[in-house]
Amino acid sequence: MVPFIGLAAGLLFSSASPLLAQGGNAATASDAVKEYIRAASDSNLSRMEELFGTDKGNSIHIHVADLQKRMVITQAYLARVSARIMGEVPGAKNHEKDVTTELSVGSCRVVTSVTAVQSAKDGWLVRNLNLDQLKDLHGPTCTTRPTGNTGG
Repeated sequence: MVPFIGLAAGLLFSSASPLLAQGGNAATASDAVKEYIRAASDSNLSRMEELFGTDKGNSIHIHVADLQKRMVITQAYLARVSARIMGEVPGAKNHEKDVTTELSVGSCRVVTSVTAVQSAKDGWLVRNLNLDQLKDLHGPTCTTRPTGNTGG
């Protein structure tokens, strides 16, 4: 069993804004989640690090234990995953939003909530992505079931 990537760990994409395409800050929580998952799909660990963090800043500016390991594990879970942002609602804490996201591989689908946090320094960042909820997407016994965010 893989625990959630919590501090902070992170699709059928609509086209990204030019700022995001060049590696800029995410303007919305949904943009942060889309870009993070896109970076994981593209094996772009540097971009994933830019889009992952806390309200104090992205993981490049703050110390995150085992950051490279977290990014590699997250990338493995999100490889070949398509995603669709379904909506966002205020999170449990100030400056947070829970972004409801449908992830799929082939006909396997999981709906999960990804927590994004707003940093004054780095825009919106992915703060919490529960990888344990995604294990069925790549397993031989694919099931279609909704899941939720366990927080973090």
